[in-house]
Amino acid sequence: MRLRVNDVSLEGADRSVSLSPGLNIITGPIASGKTTLVRYLRFLLGGSFRHAPIEARTNVVAVSGSVDLADKTFFIIRPAVTTATARVEIAGDDETWRLPATSAPDRQTYVNWLLAQLSLPQIDVPSAPTRPDSDPTPVSINDYLLYSYLAQDELGSSVFGHRDAFRNIKRKYVFDITYGFYDLKAAQIQERLRYVQGQLREVRSRQTLFRTFFDGTALENRALIEKELREVDAELADVEGAVADLASEPRKSADTAQLQEEIFNLEKHTAGLQAEIGAERQSLANLKTLATQLEAQSAKLTRSVVSHKHLMDLDFVVCPRCGSELDSAKQSADICYLCAQEPSLEFSRDLLVKEQGAVEQQLKEVQDLFHEREMRSSALESQLEEAHDNLVKTRRELDFRTRAFVSERAERIAATASQRAALSARSAQLGEYLEVLGRIDEAQRVAGHLAREKDALEQELAAAVADSTDSQRKVSHLKERFNEMLERLRPPRFGEQELSDINPNTYLPVYRGRPFGEVSSPGLVTLINVAHALAHHVTAAELGLKLPNLLVIDGLSEHLGQEGLDPERLDAIYDLLIETSQAHQELQVIVVDNEVPERARSFVRLELSEDDRLIREAAEG
Repeated sequence: MRLRVNDVSLEGADRSVSLSPGLNIITGPIASGKTTLVRYLRFLLGGSFRHAPIEARTNVVAVSGSVDLADKTFFIIRPAVTTATARVEIAGDDETWRLPATSAPDRQTYVNWLLAQLSLPQIDVPSAPTRPDSDPTPVSINDYLLYSYLAQDELGSSVFGHRDAFRNIKRKYVFDITYGFYDLKAAQIQERLRYVQGQLREVRSRQTLFRTFFDGTALENRALIEKELREVDAELADVEGAVADLASEPRKSADTAQLQEEIFNLEKHTAGLQAEIGAERQSLANLKTLATQLEAQSAKLTRSVVSHKHLMDLDFVVCPRCGSELDSAKQSADICYLCAQEPSLEFSRDLLVKEQGAVEQQLKEVQDLFHEREMRSSALESQLEEAHDNLVKTRRELDFRTRAFVSERAERIAATASQRAALSARSAQLGEYLEVLGRIDEAQRVAGHLAREKDALEQELAAAVADSTDSQRKVSHLKERFNEMLERLRPPRFGEQELSDINPNTYLPVYRGRPFGEVSSPGLVTLINVAHALAHHVTAAELGLKLPNLLVIDGLSEHLGQEGLDPERLDAIYDLLIETSQAHQELQVIVVDNEVPERARSFVRLELSEDDRLIREAAEG
């Protein structure tokens, strides 16, 4: 837990102060800058800096210093600004950082880095100790260092700033953490307890809202809702069955079924006729083409007979005998693609006359077949027209019978549909009611679970806090050191008790049975404060408690007069400081005072004067 400041420099003001282990004294007249230096020292160690004099704000741009943290030495530079995100530069033997001063989304800040280096627990505690579910607040390095500063304006009136409500809460938390009344386990229990209490409060609030909203409504009685839902669902099933029967009745009717069968057969017959007519029309077209071709062939034969020439120059598209399509490309040029023989160049008139007769006979047969197909096509078209008329009539009859059937039952169907819609809506509504009630039941179940967990956590927390035998031993040690040191300072003797104490509830000093708040003398308060602070640090050193071993006392002699025993008491304070710092070298004490007894002059590290103030005039210019 070693925290030691080796030196402090005010960058821009040309001022550096070297500090040693043990006792260090900074002296000088009023308004020479002693308190300003202490504030900059606190700023270097993570504190805030306010109310700086104008010359300091004008000249000091940063505070730097060499600081021992645990077993390492770091050089730190912090810009002299109040911006929470201003970067603090840190350099160790083999590592460096540039961290935001006090604020960062990931909490990787300079002040948290100081906590980690000193192995101080980083704990979030309830902002209101009596309400575990209050908003959490972290215990910061500045809260731990409350026990390291006796400020000039508080030395004669308060204990570590306890008169400030927020600081007083943190002061007590640090006491609990340091002496073991509040450890990490208790913090985790309290964090969980805070969450559970918040959830329980929310669930109970919702339950109250539900009860208020449903009071006097149909949702009051779940049994009635479930009974009505069963009845509605049963009636809805009957109605939907009736609707299905109504919808199927037209299809079940014998008359309409016969008509539908007739329509199907007529449509099938009509389709067959249309296919036959199409085939006949294609055949007529082929016969017409063949007849034209045969007429042309007959004419050419006639011309050949008359002119005594062959028909070599004639090309046939279809076979004049069977009507099939011909392709001259399928035969060679030396073979006739009609007779498949080698052409004879001898002219034979008899053969041509004979061929012409065959063509004329074939033409007559084609013409007879064409006429026969025309008659068949006409008959088929008449049958198609008759079938079409029958199909239209049958469809009209089916449509009439169906419309008559629907009209007959239209009112019944409409009534049934309306009844079904109403029953469906009511069923859905009742289902929603039960769903809401189910959520209420779930909330009740969750509330019971949370309540049981809350009770268990409270018992666990009480057990964790109650197991404080070792903590009480540490506090007893603190009380002994407090009484020893206070008696060394020769305080005035009054009160109901021989020894002073530490209040177990407020953790404030009790002077011989008199609560701290009833001690009105600033001088006596100063003696109590010095003895109390030293007792904490000596106890921490002797018992290995986690308390930064740095103590700064600003304005030590301010509340001690020059009359009576006060000068002797001041000498006794310095004697105690010298002796304690020599006995506990790990404790660094920094005293700021206007005047220093001769016996303590050797511990002076900086002496200011009206001519050599902390911020020199040269620097100001």
